Amino acid sequence: MTTLRNRSETAVPFRWLQTVPFVLFLTVSCSGSIEPRSGVTLLVTNGRCQGGHCDSLQVLGFPSNQPLTPGGFWSLDLGLITASEACFTLPRTAAFHVIGVRVDGTRDTTTFTWTSAMSLALGAEPPSSFMLQARPTSAAFVPASAAGWQITVPGGSQATPSSACTP
Repeated sequence: MTTLRNRSETAVPFRWLQTVPFVLFLTVSCSGSIEPRSGVTLLVTNGRCQGGHCDSLQVLGFPSNQPLTPGGFWSLDLGLITASEACFTLPRTAAFHVIGVRVDGTRDTTTFTWTSAMSLALGAEPPSSFMLQARPTSAAFVPASAAGWQITVPGGSQATPSSACTP
């Protein structure tokens, strides 16, 4: 092992000096991370309006940390849109629990936690649809990175930052 000595004769192993740039990179990278945010809004335009009539749509959010379960995607029920536009407040955090049973009969629970600082994709379904078949139709975005967002469903492929709307 190579050892470097400074003027005060303190020995510093060379292999530790190689990790200093990596540690600095991690510190800088993590210091700019987004914190979960409350009160983020989503303005949804109903893409199923024609001639003054709008179909009802259930607006769903699909967290990025999806568990591998046979029951379809985990989704957040953001609300029902029945008019040409609706404003929804996105939750700061949500949890999804996968409950299994071990061979000995005891329960085995895994919790998947989502926060508004994590990615979320959107989708919309008629309220009469079988929600286990619902899936995202937009690209993912990080809600906490803006005070408000807007999208048209169905049809909008990306939520875009906007000013906050009033639910």
